[in-house]
Amino acid sequence: MSPVSEQLDQAATWRRAEASVPRGVSSGHRVGWQQVFVRTQGAYIWDQEDRQYVDYLNAWGPIVLGHSDRRVNEAVFAAVSTCDLTGVGPQAGEIELAETICEVLPSADKVAFCTSGTDATMHAVHVARAATGRLKVLKFHGSYHGWSDHVAVGSSRKDLTATSSLNTPNGGGLHPAVVDDVVVVEWNDDAGLRAAFEAHGHELAVAFTEGYVHSFGCVPAAPGFLELLRELCTGHGVVLVFDEIKTGFRAALGGYQSICGVTPDMTAFGKAVANGYSLAGLAGSDAVMGHLGAYSKSEATIDGTFNASPYALAAANKTLAIMQSEDVFGVLYARGEQMRTGIQAAIDETGAPATVAGLGSEWCVYFRPELPTNFRQAMESDAEMYARYHTSLLSQGVLEPAFPTGDRRLNAATTESDVASTIECVRVALRAAIG
Repeated sequence: MSPVSEQLDQAATWRRAEASVPRGVSSGHRVGWQQVFVRTQGAYIWDQEDRQYVDYLNAWGPIVLGHSDRRVNEAVFAAVSTCDLTGVGPQAGEIELAETICEVLPSADKVAFCTSGTDATMHAVHVARAATGRLKVLKFHGSYHGWSDHVAVGSSRKDLTATSSLNTPNGGGLHPAVVDDVVVVEWNDDAGLRAAFEAHGHELAVAFTEGYVHSFGCVPAAPGFLELLRELCTGHGVVLVFDEIKTGFRAALGGYQSICGVTPDMTAFGKAVANGYSLAGLAGSDAVMGHLGAYSKSEATIDGTFNASPYALAAANKTLAIMQSEDVFGVLYARGEQMRTGIQAAIDETGAPATVAGLGSEWCVYFRPELPTNFRQAMESDAEMYARYHTSLLSQGVLEPAFPTGDRRLNAATTESDVASTIECVRVALRAAIG
């Protein structure tokens, strides 16, 4: 094989990766693709064989302004050239970013930064337990909140069935005693939620929720459901945490909580805050965040060499500055609405047994007759039909999630023309799906 052809052989790249990295990747959801992507710009990505795709995965949410945004990268380069990681005191840009988040996020009196969503939700459990002196965690079936033992229960796993227990561990290696401390309730189940608080309210330290569920596509809360959760948490002295890893700085500058009007005690955020650079955080009220300290028996500790790295902080400060000075959310919502309206028209035209839902820049196509209201219903989306749909889109240069309940999103660099072209691809893919 010549050097040129070897360079373009993506199968060879995968084999090389698998020889030194488990399954070839360092994140499980990256398995199963043939492509190896080597270049990004704006709304597009290119694979190793120089095929161009319009990107509706956007790394599961971080890319909100567009890939390789020049303005964000220049801010990062300036930070790297001025003062890199010191490990002592506030890091460059840390105070500025914290002040901005406290201004825009309803739940934020204080903010602490870390590197990933898993870090943020893990620390949220620690803070809630320190604040309440209790152990148990409540979460909703199907919602993913990271990979710490405290919350990695009752979410996606490839061998789940319609009759699997709600509190099934998300993977191997989770400590069973920790799993026993997780109470899992079906999303949008008022009666189940009331029953859970009736049975465990005195033991619960924290309740986790997505304000708008993206863990299994796009499933909003039923009217009054979030308000009921807030009421029950307040009544039982339980810390309410909104997981805004996906919705924060994408659904709105103030997160989904600024849309729904329900304010949690703490918010975990990440992904879009730094347009692709590794940054996450935990924001909350003074009363709760006051339990975050260091190396104390009674206080939760947050510590990490790369927490609040100056590079990621610079990216986030520039990203939020752009969001505050430009109509980023107007663009995201307009393009998202154009996409959902076009997909619905394509569904109606082709007669495909599908439904579409979404919020702002995100959407999901379910191959079932009605939109789901919870995880069990979302799991009923026809996987074989979706596989044909996905394969057709990919062959047309449209990159979306590879599984039926994956949410997809566009970024602010996506044009009206990109969306219009994608809708034409969707028509072809829907016909392929129904055969």
